[in-house]
Amino acid sequence: LAGTLGVGNIVGVAFGISVGGAGSVFWLFLSNVFSLIIKFSEVALSADMKLSSGGMTEAIEKSFKSGRTPATVYAALCLLLSLTMGASLQSRSAVESLAPHGNALVPSIIFSGLVALAVIGGARRIEKISAYLIPLATLIYIVLTLAVIIIYRERLPLVFKAIIKDALTPKSALGGIGAFAIISKMREGFSRGLLSNEAGAGTSAFAHARNDSTPVSAGLVGMCEVIFDTVILCMLTAFAVLLAVPSPESYSSGLDIVMAALKPLGAFSGPALSVCIFLFAFSTVICWYYYGLCSLSYLTKRGKRAFTCVFILAAFFGSLTPIAPLIVLSDYLLFFLSLISLSALIKNSDRLVYLSENEGLLKKSDS
Repeated sequence: LAGTLGVGNIVGVAFGISVGGAGSVFWLFLSNVFSLIIKFSEVALSADMKLSSGGMTEAIEKSFKSGRTPATVYAALCLLLSLTMGASLQSRSAVESLAPHGNALVPSIIFSGLVALAVIGGARRIEKISAYLIPLATLIYIVLTLAVIIIYRERLPLVFKAIIKDALTPKSALGGIGAFAIISKMREGFSRGLLSNEAGAGTSAFAHARNDSTPVSAGLVGMCEVIFDTVILCMLTAFAVLLAVPSPESYSSGLDIVMAALKPLGAFSGPALSVCIFLFAFSTVICWYYYGLCSLSYLTKRGKRAFTCVFILAAFFGSLTPIAPLIVLSDYLLFFLSLISLSALIKNSDRLVYLSENEGLLKKSDS
């Protein structure tokens, strides 16, 4: 969950609604059907191959005759993505939530220092930190959004009607795709991939490679990432915004929209939201450090200390860097990363069906 639950659940959904209106929420929800299947497949495949910490990298190598080449490319792309999307973009969002209009240097130093303390401890420390931060951040955010929904509960029928009415317009479809994909405030609601829960990229297989359960069980746990990420948190954000913000399109960023939605809760809502964004971003950063480290280990057995230093520097300078070029670079990296990962899933589709049938998840066919 640390790798998937991030600021996209908050500012991304709000921005998508500002682009596509209420109908975008319908497409956001519908997109989960495909993400659930893809997430299950990539996690189950990694578990079936009894992989170590290599995740989809090792799965790709075993899936193709020339497996070492595409697997090496995948690992290199994932390594770069850990520095852009994992470290820089999340750090920028965390620092922006703490100092939206002020001096970002001090928050950047503090954030990168905390990242350094976390990643130096290795995978076990990352797991322990995530085990505390993710439930805390999720609980705080659920309480905030539910409170807004309860305050405006009499408007719920009108919101549901607006969602259904606008769902089939081209504008809302584009906005829904943008809300599903966005990580931080974006200029174009439909120019992203599956960035919110990363289904298709195969990155979560790095974490699930440490799981010793059966392939189908591991795949079902992987599906829970999508449920928590998009079905629960994203929907809470969407309804809070639609209920409390009359004109989301009039705001310049997703963060401003969510701030406006939580405003009825009082002065404490702003700091509480900043804490949520900070915790989500921090847990995502340290999780992506682990993903990057696993990718590096596949490429070479050396350079761990150098990568750790580079990652911490990426977290620091990323929080001070203009976000647009980082977004564009991350888009390209994730696009090619997903092409390789999805190719491996297609290659092993028969095996995935067999596993699902064998453990009772699918009804066995007669053929």
